[in-house]
Amino acid sequence: ENPVGTNVLSRSLMLLNLYFDDKLLGQYDFPDMIGQHMQQLCAVPEALLQSANPGCGHSWLVRLAKPMYDTLKALCFDQHRERTFTETFIFPAFATLQVAATGVDESFRLEHGLDSQTTASYASNYVIVQTIRVMERHVGIGIRIGLYPKWYDLSTAYWYRDFLLSALLNIRGSIEQERLERKAMELRIKLEEEEEKKKASAVTKKQIQKKGKKKGKKKEPNLDAVRETAIEEAARVSAEDFEDRLEYTCLSVHRYLCRGTVRYIAALRQAGLLSEPPSSITMFTSHQTRFEKRFDSFAMLPQPQPLSFEDYVLGSDFSAVRREDLVKSAGDCFRSCKGVIERLLQVVVAETDEDVDITKKRRNDDLYISVRREEAMALTKVCVANSLFLHKLSMAPSKVSEVALEFTAHKEYCTLNLK
Repeated sequence: ENPVGTNVLSRSLMLLNLYFDDKLLGQYDFPDMIGQHMQQLCAVPEALLQSANPGCGHSWLVRLAKPMYDTLKALCFDQHRERTFTETFIFPAFATLQVAATGVDESFRLEHGLDSQTTASYASNYVIVQTIRVMERHVGIGIRIGLYPKWYDLSTAYWYRDFLLSALLNIRGSIEQERLERKAMELRIKLEEEEEKKKASAVTKKQIQKKGKKKGKKKEPNLDAVRETAIEEAARVSAEDFEDRLEYTCLSVHRYLCRGTVRYIAALRQAGLLSEPPSSITMFTSHQTRFEKRFDSFAMLPQPQPLSFEDYVLGSDFSAVRREDLVKSAGDCFRSCKGVIERLLQVVVAETDEDVDITKKRRNDDLYISVRREEAMALTKVCVANSLFLHKLSMAPSKVSEVALEFTAHKEYCTLNLK
């Protein structure tokens, strides 16, 4: 996130020192850092990163470096320029990377004789995760800078953002499941090896006793202790694991907010409290053309496949749902979101001089957390305000005469105030 109040000179100095002497910040091997990030985020095997096949291994990491550097570089721009830079350079680069990643995964499977049906597409997963992150931020910045000024514009933005967040959460969930299965397999293999060692030790002991030799004093391995140690190692949470879980929770917060807002807008439309778009906006165009132009930059990306206006019409059509059920569904989204934020506030603690276990909690001034307490509190205000107005809509819809769209609590999520 761009620091609030950072002027153009400061951002220019950041950009100037971001990458020099062929290293990030002049001291870090960027391809190596990307490799570590791939292993942490997408459980990429080390064998893929060390492959000697053309275009794989270190060559693949070097190829990733430029687009990944551009994503960092874009953060130093103002938000209007960032959107332009993303559409012009980052999206085309990631479209090419997705095609290349497919080749890397295929080469890795052929090299190790792996089945394409049961082996994850490690390189592709990583590139797609990064692609969706950029897409989701792209939509969020559009909301921040006022490209979706009316409710009918915001409805499309929040609906599309909900889709991107859901896709990102699904991929991250699948990766985590694969990681857990791999840990379970490694644990099973380790325990089986210890079982074999114990059996071999017992056979050797019997053979020695038959030969009449003295009983050795060598202590036999305690299988229960080995099992307990292996389970502890598999369950251990690192600082990086905690950061990933914190980010996953934040993504859930944003999805609840997007989904709840889309349903809140639909409920207001059913109640006749939102005026339809004026005919003047379609005098020289159509709603479909407006939608396609807004998300035209996503069309160049192979994955995720771009959504069409027809998808939006079907996905946002709640005409078959009773207004009471729609209001309840929107309220449930905001309440669930508030509950998740409360859990976040328990682990993101205020600045303190006391030591904090970084595998369980983080201080608010930590550089590596996904959300600050200030933003979490602002998101809570959005949830509470919209929940109260939804309650008012359910109890006395006839007393509501006007709906005001406001971004006072948060710049990306609106409150629809009923008056």
